Amino acid sequence: MHDTEVLFKFLQKRKQHSDQNLSIVNVIQIGGGRDNYCLTNAEDVSRNKGYAVVSGWLSLPQKNQENSWQKQFTQHWWNYDQSQRKHFDFSPNIDDGAVYIQDDGIAKFVIDNGTKLKSHVSSSVIVNNDEFFIIDYAENGFKYQQADDLSNDVIFFFQTV
Repeated sequence: MHDTEVLFKFLQKRKQHSDQNLSIVNVIQIGGGRDNYCLTNAEDVSRNKGYAVVSGWLSLPQKNQENSWQKQFTQHWWNYDQSQRKHFDFSPNIDDGAVYIQDDGIAKFVIDNGTKLKSHVSSSVIVNNDEFFIIDYAENGFKYQQADDLSNDVIFFFQTV
């Protein structure tokens, strides 16, 4: 399946579970923050510059994995400057070719359920052979499970206290 087809399939599946904004946006990558601390980076910039914090996904380029193609969608946080009407990402090491998808349903879910979550970053979503999986890092490797839907409860399953 072509990279763009998988992207649109992800968008359709995710949109079924959110009445919030879900859109592809142009983001200027600045870097300078800490690796693997996207929410902290975005919150620091919000405090220092007054930019809004935005939730969404990085649609990473497709990769050949053990003779089959897979695509990963990594939940991510970045900033939006309302006066300039521009998105900025201060997290370092973003993959070349990553597409940013704003998903305001994630921020709403985190605000509504923050005390019930171990992390405010959801699991990543992997699409392989037309099937969806959520995957999360664990102390002894990875945790993953098939995902029939991409509701907030499913993508935050491993983060629920």
